[in-house]
Amino acid sequence: MRVIVNAMLISGALAGMMALNPVMGDLNRLQIDFVAGAGFVGIAVALMGRSHPAGIVAAAILFGLLYQGGAELAFEMPGISRDMIVIIQGLVILFAGALEHMFRPSLQAIFASVRPPQAGAEAKQEST
Repeated sequence: MRVIVNAMLISGALAGMMALNPVMGDLNRLQIDFVAGAGFVGIAVALMGRSHPAGIVAAAILFGLLYQGGAELAFEMPGISRDMIVIIQGLVILFAGALEHMFRPSLQAIFASVRPPQAGAEAKQEST
């Protein structure tokens, strides 16, 4: 229980430090919705990273590229709005989750055929 409380305290402190600049007024004005969409992206990154540190880093880089690339695309092509970029991010999440379940049965069959027999099965065959 103590480890969980400490992890929550550390993550809360890091989240507070992330919001320090906008709250203190780095643009010399107060922004009302400076955290808009951060929860969506955070949950999406955790889901795509499968709650593994390496996966979360890769998913965070992917979403950073999508976010920055979407901003550049919206700047270059005025017909593409920020909402379309959010839709593309949602589709990436949807297909990443669907691809796991689509390929899992065939990958399990491949790995099951490659895996050597277990030691318990060999001992059982020798005793008969």
